[in-house]
Amino acid sequence: MLRPYRLFAAKAWLGGLGLGVGLVGIAIDVRWVVWLAVGLLSGAFLLRFGERTSPPQ
Repeated sequence: MLRPYRLFAAKAWLGGLGLGVGLVGIAIDVRWVVWLAVGLLSGAFLLRFGERTSPPQ
């Protein structure tokens, strides 16, 4: 399991990379590059569930 600071770094890298790749894909009008960006962004979205903790009692 990733530690919280490593999890944040992974989310930030995936999100930033996904944004950059998506913008490049839109600019050069290549659909598969945009779908690659969607995959990266969805990976960043799914990583946010890795930091969930149990509810306080």
